Formats: sequence, C-alpha cells, structure tokens
Amino acid sequence: MTSIENILFQHGPMMSSELANRLHSKESIPLNTASQKVSRNGKIKKIKGFYTSNQSFCFLEQHEQSGMYYERFVKSLYENGKKYWYCINALKLHGGMLRKDFLECYTNYPIQALKGHLPFNKVLQKFVEQGILVYNSPYYAIAPKFSMQRNSSVANRTIEMIKTDTLSSFHSLVKNIGLISFNTGEYFAEYGKFRWSFKGVSAVTGLFQNGSPGFLLADILLGTSIYKDDVNFFIEKIKSIQSFSNAPRLIPFLIVDDLDKEALGLLKQKGVVVGFIKELFGQKYAETLKELVSILTNAGASLKKNPEKYLDLIKQLKKYNEGLVNNIRGTLFEYMVGHIHSIDCQSIDLGREIIENNARHEMDILAIYSDRVVIAECKAKRSQIDFDVIDNWISIKIPAFKNWFDKQETYKKKRLEFEFWSTSGFTTTALNKLEIFSNSAQKYKVIYKQAEDMRQIAKDMDNKKLKEELDNFFLKTDV
Repeated sequence: MTSIENILFQHGPMMSSELANRLHSKESIPLNTASQKVSRNGKIKKIKGFYTSNQSFCFLEQHEQSGMYYERFVKSLYENGKKYWYCINALKLHGGMLRKDFLECYTNYPIQALKGHLPFNKVLQKFVEQGILVYNSPYYAIAPKFSMQRNSSVANRTIEMIKTDTLSSFHSLVKNIGLISFNTGEYFAEYGKFRWSFKGVSAVTGLFQNGSPGFLLADILLGTSIYKDDVNFFIEKIKSIQSFSNAPRLIPFLIVDDLDKEALGLLKQKGVVVGFIKELFGQKYAETLKELVSILTNAGASLKKNPEKYLDLIKQLKKYNEGLVNNIRGTLFEYMVGHIHSIDCQSIDLGREIIENNARHEMDILAIYSDRVVIAECKAKRSQIDFDVIDNWISIKIPAFKNWFDKQETYKKKRLEFEFWSTSGFTTTALNKLEIFSNSAQKYKVIYKQAEDMRQIAKDMDNKKLKEELDNFFLKTDV
C-alpha cells in the first residue's frame, strides 16, 4: 500500500489538496511534489470536474460501501464546489430522487444558454458520467452506491402530486385576488432562462416599468425540513435575473409548509414573500398534508405504529380537497393493502425498487411474514384490468421478483406468494389468464383480489373504518 493509499485508508475520503498536505507532512517532501504525486496516482479513485482550483475528491474503492463516503462527498461540494452542491442538496432534501422539471426548479442552473453559467443539462450530464447520479426518464436519483436513506418512488411521486395540486390552488388564489393577470399563470415555466414552479404576469401598480408589467415567480418546498442553505437556490435565481440590464420588477414567492427561523429571516431580508400553506389555505389543511407526507415517507413504520391513520386522513382530505384525494387514490390503495398485511406480518415496505433482468421494477407491497414473503401488485383503476396488464405482470414482473427473491439469503426458508389487487376487477380474458396461471404455478402461490374479496377481508378484520372507506372511496365507481 502506497503512502497515499495509507493516508486514505486511515483518514477516509478527502480533497486532493488535503491529501497532498498530509503526504507533504508524512514524507517531508515539497508540497508541489506531493500534489503531483496525488495527481498522478492511478491506484486511488477520484471525482473530478466539480471543484475550484482543479481539485478532485479522492477515495478508495472500499469507501464506496461506507456511510462516510456520501457525507464527505456532499461536504466537499459545499466547501469547494458550491454551484454543484445545489443539485445534490435538492435531491437529498427530496429523498434522493426528483422529477427533472422539479430538479430544474430547485437548482440555480439555467435551462437555456446564459453567459457565465453552465446550463442544467451539462451539469447533470457531468454528474451522470461520473456515476454520482442516475437518470431514469423523467427522474434523476442519487446513485445507489452512496447508500443514503431514500424515499420510495411511490412516496416521491405522490409528494410531487401534492405539490402540483398546491401550485394549482396557489394559481387560483393569486389570480382571484388580482396578483397576476387572467390566463397568464404557467406551471414549470421558463423565465430569465431559469425554470420556475409557477410564473404569472402581474399588472399590479408599482410593478410596471417602462410600460411593461412585472412578474410573479414561485417555487414550492414541502414535506421536508428546510434550513438557511436550502433556500439559497431560490435567492440565487432571483439575484441572477435582477442582474440583467432592464430587469423587470418581480414578486418572488416561495411556498412552504415549514421553515427554520434563519431561513425565514434570510428570505425576508432578500425581499422574498414566504407563503406558508397554513396561511394560504388554512391550518387544518396544512396539518393534514403534513401528516399525509409523513406517513408516505415512513410507510412501513407508520403502518406498524398507527395503521389506521391514513383512513382518518382520507376523511379530512375529502373535506378540504376532494380533487387531491382522488388524484392520489392509487397510492392510498397501496397503503390500504399494506394496512391489511401489516396486521400479521413482521415487516412491510411500500414501493421497493429493484433492478433485475436488466430493468428497474417496483414492488407495490413487500410483506415479510415468519413463513412467507408476499409481493403484491395494486391497481385502483376505474376500468377493469385488461389482459395486457396481467400478461406484463406474469411475463415480466413476476420473473424479475422471483430472481430477486432467490438471491435473498434471509428468505431461503420462506415460501413466495404473489398477489394482484384490483378495485375494479378484471376483464374476462384477464381473469382467464390469472386463473390458468394461478392453477399452474408450482414454485410459488398466486392470488388475486377483487371488490368482494376486499369487503370480506374488512368484515373478517371487524374494521368498521376500513369497510366504510372501501365502500365510500376505494370501491366507489364515480370517483
């Protein structure tokens, strides 16, 4: 092991400048010589292209399996490559995964060519090429090798639905009170070559300049703790636009559900309007959204601790925002199936993603029992499940899940079961396919559930709340 490798082995990943300084002290050689040795060493791994003074982040292959690798990499960007840190921080804030249009909003990289700035696509390409991010259209995610705790994909998608719905409500509000002109509101719009969650033209007196109206620009952050550094992306975007010659007058709006005091102070100091959801749409609605996001991001633990909480939230959301609760009906149905399994299983997971057979696959429900493992597919559709959906489940998903199951040493003595739950039932051809497959399967059990099966389960559980929501929400045909 070389001196350079030994330093990394003892002290963990570090910047090339720090590594050179340590080598300089250890071997009593000139600092310039130490820097050259670090630069030329081919036995260590490096991340390049993100740092000031042409530095690199140095580590050993074994570090990629340790928790310190991710934390030190993030710190290295914050201290030596701040403009790139915004991207990683945005992903970190949102459970490691973000849809492209949201990520464009949460970084201060322009989406169109702008002098003095690297555009979004080039920055993200650098991250992907070095294996820091992975792109599975339309989502960017922090690479699995960083071993950070992640939200499930179903939680991420649902939180994004909540944000989109909140933006729609915000649009109605600012339009109705006259902050923006009628029919000018746009979602995920470009302005000043940057992406914004919302944009509207404002004809409010005082915003006109040289006969031209001003603009309202907004981004939204919810479902996570937000601190001072986390709001700088927004401030930097506004700062860039205001640096333009003949810059328009703006109303910058950041919509949040919660905010650290320092972050709030910074935003106020910079003239940003902070739109708390509780102030915009009411305290009760804000609390309901916060509780919903919490159970989605901690689904397994929530189901074990308070399995019926989601049923109360469905009732509350129906009062405040029936459109939203109907939009996330699929996610809530998965949660309901998870609820049923959570009564007796040892552990449960929603939205577990795996990579098998050269493709990414998602398990709606993964329930681990003392004697078996259940992988369930859940569909809350208005129309019956057709043959193609069942054929894809049988020919693509089940083989991938079976391969994954066979590799899990802890499941060796457990049997495997597959379930397909449908609120709307199955077409005749789909049902025939299921029946034939279920009767012929030998290495695992295959079960399918329809409306009456679910009603019987709720009856057997003697759960009045579940039975009511099954009839009034999940199995209701006119939602």
